[in-house]
Amino acid sequence: MILKNQVAIVTGAGGGIGQAIAVALAAEGSHVWAWDVDGKRAAAVAAEIQSRGGQAFSEAVDVSQGEAVRAAVAGIYNKHGRIDILVNNAGICQVAAISDITESDWDRILAVNLKGTFLCSQAVMAIMKRQRSGKIINLGSVAGKVGGIAVGAHYSASKAAVMCFTKSLARDLAPFNVNVNAIAPGVIATDMTQTITGGDWAKYLETIPLGRIGMVEDVAHVAIFLASPRAGYLTGEIIDVNGGQLMD
Repeated sequence: MILKNQVAIVTGAGGGIGQAIAVALAAEGSHVWAWDVDGKRAAAVAAEIQSRGGQAFSEAVDVSQGEAVRAAVAGIYNKHGRIDILVNNAGICQVAAISDITESDWDRILAVNLKGTFLCSQAVMAIMKRQRSGKIINLGSVAGKVGGIAVGAHYSASKAAVMCFTKSLARDLAPFNVNVNAIAPGVIATDMTQTITGGDWAKYLETIPLGRIGMVEDVAHVAIFLASPRAGYLTGEIIDVNGGQLMD
């Protein structure tokens, strides 16, 4: 258990990659707080972790709402006296041509994906600075590097911004021994990608040298590494998890 007794927050933990990361963190000994805008989904993940003997809690949090984020972070800190790991995973996606994206579509995607990452990071910064320790892991996307192909431009723009924000935050927190990195998944089998593709993976498989669609566990394994002391000399990096689809 390389993360024993670490206090971790995972946003968007109600399913997909977030759920896998929350489960993996708990398996390594962390006390995991599963956040999701859908409180029932977050509670189900916490219950799953508890059934396996792990330590987990849940809370319904809309990461695009600053007051709610700050209150939730304060509650966790008051309970545990520390926050060691933040995984900014919460995100939403929409498939739309640029000409069809409405102003409200644009605002909502960026509010959750980008503003949410900013608000959650800002809320834990002071705590991690005082501790002089901490790990922040942001979820970017290959779409943020190559543009919207299977997804909308607003989603791609939000993920590109998240990855750039990762570097800014890493520079800001490095003097306090806080590591900030991002993971950029490629095509990962989740409910979200199932909706986008309709389950037809054939055209994506042609672009992936390793010849398979990624699993949520592939991303979770990297998150565990980044959260661990083994990644102590790594900050401001974007780790691609895409089976070789993009090599940069």
